[in-house]
Amino acid sequence: MMKTFILKTIFFVTPFLGILVFVNYFGDAARLFANDYEQKMAKIIGSGKYVTNFGNYDERLCQLELIKLKSISPKTIIIGSSRTMLFNSSHFPGTTFFNNSVSGASMEDIVSIYQIYKEYKKVPKKIIIGIDPWTFNDLSDQNRWKSIATYYNRFIQLESQEGYELMKYKELFSFSYFQSSLKLMPKFLKGDLDPTPTSNSHNISATKLTDGALVYDQLFRQSSVKEIDNRIHEYISKDLYSIENFKVFSKRSWITFNKLIKELEKNHVEIEFIFSPFPPLVYEVIESKYPLVLSTEVKVNEFAKLHKILVLGTFNPNKLGMDNSYFYDGMHCKEDALKKIIESKNKNK
Repeated sequence: MMKTFILKTIFFVTPFLGILVFVNYFGDAARLFANDYEQKMAKIIGSGKYVTNFGNYDERLCQLELIKLKSISPKTIIIGSSRTMLFNSSHFPGTTFFNNSVSGASMEDIVSIYQIYKEYKKVPKKIIIGIDPWTFNDLSDQNRWKSIATYYNRFIQLESQEGYELMKYKELFSFSYFQSSLKLMPKFLKGDLDPTPTSNSHNISATKLTDGALVYDQLFRQSSVKEIDNRIHEYISKDLYSIENFKVFSKRSWITFNKLIKELEKNHVEIEFIFSPFPPLVYEVIESKYPLVLSTEVKVNEFAKLHKILVLGTFNPNKLGMDNSYFYDGMHCKEDALKKIIESKNKNK
């Protein structure tokens, strides 16, 4: 009886397991298994075209491919999170510029992307580092950097830590990954998942420019005042992104940060720090519930003053005269806000 039960169970479960793996592999919501996807995006940008129609993909591996493809290093780069992704060449005239920002950037991301430039002998003359509220929070749950962990490990001289590949293949059996991947199956079946080259900087879907900057999709760009207000209120209705457990300022990340700045200074690389503000309502919540975010800005500014490093922007929108109209949602600035951030230069030199 037991043998019969086991056989029936296997017979019943196997088709469902097969469907789960099939959808997760080919729908591939986070582009874990499309090994050439990032190369396709990088080649389009390298050819001088913008790229659109891309879905979820490994932004870190895409940065690696983009840096590898460069024949000449840009003179100025910015490494930050999605909060700095909209900065483009027009904000930094008189120099060649590239935006290497990745969503949810952690200290490990910043260091890893710098290390990629270093190993390919393409270190720029100026590096602008985006400082986020979670940059020095060890409990931010930002672990996407692990796909380029080998570069981080080499920077801090750690032995390579395996595990990313194993973590990736576990997603083949994940039901939550299945739910996300299932939404992309129609595009897979139509053969419509490939990134598309374009000469237009503004498209129906999000677009990545030749300088690495991002242009949001049409619906997001054209959000109404009510839609933006709703997003802001939704954002503060729960724990704030990546700082809900910010109880201790990370000594580990601060040491890594100091090591990075010391190396850049030694190699005469110009450094700037940039803070992107939050909408006023969000900042009020930060002031009342997340004091370490405010401490982070103070500490980094003191460090910048000591090292004569230029600081752009602030977390505080009131200092820049910004209301909700300068934001797309609870944490991302509009293009008009970027100009104010650039104009807010606080010279510590």
